[in-house]
Amino acid sequence: MKVLLHVNYYEGAGKIDTLFDLAKINGCDGVELRQKYRFPDMDQRQYQDKVESLKQKYPEMEITFGCMVDFTGGTAEEVKQQNDVLFGFMDWASCKCGTPVMNMFTGPMIRKDVDYTEFQLNGSGMATEEHYQKAAQGLRIVGDKAASLRMLMALETHNGYLHDLAKPCKKLMEMTAHESIGINYDHGNIILNSNGESIADVFPLLEGKIYYAHLKNLLTFKNSYQVTHLDAGYIDTMEVVSGLKNNLKSGMVAIEYPCPGDGIIAARRDMEYMRFIKNWLKIS
Repeated sequence: MKVLLHVNYYEGAGKIDTLFDLAKINGCDGVELRQKYRFPDMDQRQYQDKVESLKQKYPEMEITFGCMVDFTGGTAEEVKQQNDVLFGFMDWASCKCGTPVMNMFTGPMIRKDVDYTEFQLNGSGMATEEHYQKAAQGLRIVGDKAASLRMLMALETHNGYLHDLAKPCKKLMEMTAHESIGINYDHGNIILNSNGESIADVFPLLEGKIYYAHLKNLLTFKNSYQVTHLDAGYIDTMEVVSGLKNNLKSGMVAIEYPCPGDGIIAARRDMEYMRFIKNWLKIS
């Protein structure tokens, strides 16, 4: 099982070199970045050139990316334009970075009359059959492109999207029915949804379709939550990794720290914990 460092440990203008150094120093097997760069120090072309140079510097590092096509809410023209951009990026990522899997989203689904944090009412909670049909149709097209590159696409279980929980993910996977399209299992998002499944229930629901995984932890309160270290929250990371041991198509996970705190020390602490878990569970 390869462990990647998510960009949210150390993200911002001028930080990408340090992010790779941080991954290397802490024994990570790679990094997860974003398809689109959103900071003022580089434009998109400069960003991709920088990532390409870092891959040359660290050839052993796996590099994955998060991406989105708004199948559920975009117009046909918008979806076509987004697909064209994504497909060009996938060609580049495969050729220049050797990217084996990408984290994907099918477009935000947020009701205008409720707060974003009422997760159970957004995403799959507001989905119609048309949303599933549009997403499945679009994903099959993306899947064909991914297959041509021997790449996998993994939809993150993320609140505010159709693929927020295991049950809607199962339905979407059955409708999509494409070998290159699977799920990025992130229990740190599922736990925040009042309709969220338990860890034990996720694995039979998504059997054979977990292609990638995000590992993060948090403390949940009545109306809020706080991200913390992998060993310090309410999620039993050991149970999650144990379940992934024989249910992870890409063989890769990314640890996450979407927190404004010290991501440098968090990376060290979380990787130490991951080494302990892998050793305890006898995972190579």
